[in-house]
Amino acid sequence: MKKLLALLPAATLALSACSSSSSDDGASAQTPVSLPTDYIVAQMGEFDYDSDGTMIITKGSCEAYQNKPSWKLVETRGSIAKVDDDNAKIDLGDGYGKQAYNFKAMAGEKFPSGSFYKTSALDNALIEGVILEDPYYSDVYYINTQCFFQNFGEMQETMAEIAKVPKSSVTMECDKVSIQGLEMKYVSHEKDAIKYTLSYAGKTCNVDHKFLYTFDEDDCTKAFKNYQKEFENGETDDAFDFELHDQDIHASEECTDVLTEFHEVTGLAKSGESSTISEKQVKDILRAVGNRLRGRK
Repeated sequence: MKKLLALLPAATLALSACSSSSSDDGASAQTPVSLPTDYIVAQMGEFDYDSDGTMIITKGSCEAYQNKPSWKLVETRGSIAKVDDDNAKIDLGDGYGKQAYNFKAMAGEKFPSGSFYKTSALDNALIEGVILEDPYYSDVYYINTQCFFQNFGEMQETMAEIAKVPKSSVTMECDKVSIQGLEMKYVSHEKDAIKYTLSYAGKTCNVDHKFLYTFDEDDCTKAFKNYQKEFENGETDDAFDFELHDQDIHASEECTDVLTEFHEVTGLAKSGESSTISEKQVKDILRAVGNRLRGRK
C-alpha cells in the first residue's frame, strides 16, 4: 500500500471556469446570472442555528479502538450571518474565520436554509460550498462545468506519477483522461457516487464509486470491515485510516485485466520484479481517483 500511495502527490484540486469573484474579506460579489445546482457531497452532518447567528455543526468521527470501529459525533461551533438576500458570511469553525458566500434561499424555508457558494471560488469549475436543509448540513462541490474530468488538474499529475511518465504525455479531454493507451472515461455521477470506465488494448471495465461518510455509523463500520479484510489478507500493515477506506468501489472483473496489461507494458505501480499488478494495487489506484473527485489531497 505504501509503495503505491507514495507515488501520489499531496495536492488539492486545481480547477478553472468562469463567473465573478471577490476576496474572502467579506466583500460581496455580484451574484452570477446562474449558479449551479448540481453537486458532489464531500462531507455531511447536521447543524443547529440560533437567532444570534451561532451555528453548531455536528460531523462524524470514525477511528479504530481495540480492533473495532469507534464512531462518535463531534460538534464544532461557528457562525452564520445574512448580509443581504444574495450574500452571507459563514465561520465553519475550521480555523479560517468568517468567509464570504453567495446565497440562494431554499424555497419556502427560513434563513439559513439554502445553498451557499464560496464567493472567492465562483470562478472555479467546482465551487466550494455548503448546503443547509434543517437539520442537515453538507460540505459540497458545486459542478460549474460541462467537462467534469478535464477540470481535475491534479489528476493529470497523479496519472503521470503512477505511470512514471512526463505530465505532458497525459492527455486531458472534456470527459476522459488517457495515458499511453489507457483511457479513463466519465459516464455519470450522483451527489455521493461516480461511474466511469477504464479501457486498454480493446478491453473495457466499468467502475462504480460510492463514497462513504463519517457521519453515517454504518459507513464507518463498512470502511473498517474493508480495512480489516485487507489487513487479514496481508495487503496492509498500516493503522486504520477512514479516509483510505471511505470508498465503496465496485469494479467489473475486466478491470484487473485492463490494468495488468497496461502494467506489463508500462511498469504501472512497479513492485520488485513482479510482472503482474495485485488486486490491492488496483483498488489503491481507483481510490486515488476517488480522492481527487471528492476534493481531497
